[in-house]
Amino acid sequence: MLDVKKLSKQFGDKTVLDKVDLKVNKGDVIVILGPSGSGKTTLLRCLNHLEKADQGRLTLDNQSYDLADLNRKEILTIRKKTAFVFQHYNLFTNKTALENILEGLVIARKIPREQAETVALKALEKVGLLSYKDYHPNQLSGGQQQRIGIARAIAVKPDVIFFDEPTSALDPELIGDVLGVMKQLAEEGVTMIVVTHEMSFARDVASHIVFMDGGHIIESAPPQEFFTAPKEERTRRFLSRILSDDSYTADSVP
Repeated sequence: MLDVKKLSKQFGDKTVLDKVDLKVNKGDVIVILGPSGSGKTTLLRCLNHLEKADQGRLTLDNQSYDLADLNRKEILTIRKKTAFVFQHYNLFTNKTALENILEGLVIARKIPREQAETVALKALEKVGLLSYKDYHPNQLSGGQQQRIGIARAIAVKPDVIFFDEPTSALDPELIGDVLGVMKQLAEEGVTMIVVTHEMSFARDVASHIVFMDGGHIIESAPPQEFFTAPKEERTRRFLSRILSDDSYTADSVP
């Protein structure tokens, strides 16, 4: 469904991604873990041309793209098939929750407004915020804003949703609601690629875990195998450092 080959990206002299390969099947929840600066976010951003890759091919919905040489039509096609949930929400501050969702449907997708409103209201209901439809971002908590960001993503019915550290800007008590929505989407078969530091979400919800370091994929495995029997020393060092700080359990989220 989504297949990327030999994806590379440099910023100046620094190689951030070095010939990365990644395959995602329909319904997969791929969780990408790794230390800061390992290339996780850049990988997501290159997949939908928020960053221009230096090299790499993307196959999405049986169409192949040269990520280093995309034309405007190809970029728009990729973005119509994908959605992005940002670390810092990226909501329009002068628009209500409902209007933030309508923007992508009416302006980008050219869906008639009446039809778009029905879709947007359903998306708000799914994330538990229908009663907040007329609120502006500054009237909402960080967790509520991020759930609006997720509603905006699911409203366009993408083939795959990219989540870039969706809880890292949130206060600890707000994280559970956002992860709960993501868990629900996973159970419904929504295809997702998730960059996160939430280890228990990775363990409980991911279908596959990818560990990155230094612009490379070091290890890739199902969660049970990844957490109980990692093959690579760099993976073991990372897990021993980070697991002691983890307190979230996806099963605790309603």
